[in-house]
This record gives sequence, C-alpha cells and structure tokens, in this order.
Amino acid sequence: MLICENISKTYKKGSFFSKKEETKVLNNISFQLQEGRSIGFVGRNGAGKSTLMKIILGLERADSGSIIFMGQNIHNLKYSQRKEIYKNMQIVFQDPQSSMNPNMTVFQIICEPVNNYYKYSIDELRNIVKDLLKSVELDTNIIDKNITMLSGGQQQRVAIARALAIKPKVIILDEALSNLDMVIQSQILKLLEDLKEKYNISLIVISHDIRVVFKLCDDIIFLENGEIKGNFNVENGVDMENTAFQKMLVF
Repeated sequence: MLICENISKTYKKGSFFSKKEETKVLNNISFQLQEGRSIGFVGRNGAGKSTLMKIILGLERADSGSIIFMGQNIHNLKYSQRKEIYKNMQIVFQDPQSSMNPNMTVFQIICEPVNNYYKYSIDELRNIVKDLLKSVELDTNIIDKNITMLSGGQQQRVAIARALAIKPKVIILDEALSNLDMVIQSQILKLLEDLKEKYNISLIVISHDIRVVFKLCDDIIFLENGEIKGNFNVENGVDMENTAFQKMLVF
C-alpha cells in the first residue's frame, strides 16, 4: 500500500554571502507498509523521523527516491489528486492543543475533515460525530464543549476521532502518546490496538518510547543520522544481542 524507495534529503544552511553547508537528513531510506499492518520509527532527535513523515505526507519533497501510495507517486500528483491521498492518510500529533483550534467545539473539530470531502446535514454530522466519540470511548455529552474544557487524554482521543472521521487507510502517530501520563497512555494504546483491528487501519508510529512501538507495531525501523541502522520484525522475535537493537534500547 505504501512503498518508500531510496528516499534522500539534504538541507542547505547559510546566507547569501556565506558558503552554504549541506546536512544530509535522510540517506537512501526504503521500506514498505502493507494494508492492515503497522510500522514504527525509533531514533534520537535529528535522526530524520520527522523529515521522513513530512515527505510521506507530501509536505516536503525528497531530493531523490519515490513515495508510492496506493499505486501512485504522490510527488507527481496535482493538488486535486493529492486531496484523495490526504483523505486516506491522516496524522495525530504529539500535542493535541497545538493541532486543534482552541475556539472550536469538539463537534466542529471532528467535522472539519468530514466537511472537506462530504456534504451532510447538521443532524447527519452530529450522528457521525457521536459515533466517532463512542468509538474512542468518549461520552457523547462532550460534543458541544469547547476543546479546551477537556483533559489532555480526552483531547488526544478527539484527535484520534478526527483522524478516523474520513476512514483513512493509514494513520500516522507522531509522538502522539508522549505527553500523556502512564495510565492514560496505556488506555489509548489499548484503544489504538482495538481501532486498528476493527477498521483494518495501518499505523505509522513515531515514538521515543520503545514500549509504545513494540505494543502497536509489526515492524520497527531504527533510524540514526538519517540512515536505517536496524529493521526488526516483532512477530518473528527480535535478537536481543543485535547491536542495532541494543543501541535502539538505550538511545
């Protein structure tokens, strides 16, 4: 469903009057994600995880390589064609407050992506939002509350409901659990596992927490200095003595 082939990216720094320095952020990154499966990316800050996600989402272009999603190279598409790609690939960010308008209600926030693709009556939209709130185990009586009135855990569940609203094929979790306490994190981990199975959704998980990645992912890629240093299949078991795996545990 998603094929990334030989992705490389270099940033240039420097002013008009000085020599520009090049920093290679990604070097020849390749991986595949099948429908219904999940892949995790682990690595230090600056390893290239966020840049890779931006390229996958089409927010940045790679210097070389290709991103094939559902049979199409996303960087060769016009905006109207990319819109369908964005429908099938949603993201949940680390901080829900920074990704949601504080002046909007829960109803308005979850409706936002739906209104970009479909035309429903208000009554139909309210029923859709209530069903989504139930799917992420939130009480439907919060539907008209301002998002700032909710706890951090509730806000992240709303963010997940918004990502589910247009029935994507892939959801990217960008450090989506790192700001939550252990109890809430455990609850949302279980929720994501259930939603993945229920809707046959593929997950791309970016996390510093190896426990989160092991819990949610079938495969794990360890990035270091923009390169893949380890590729592990969780189902087949992981060689605990593997050097790359040992580095991944202590980064």
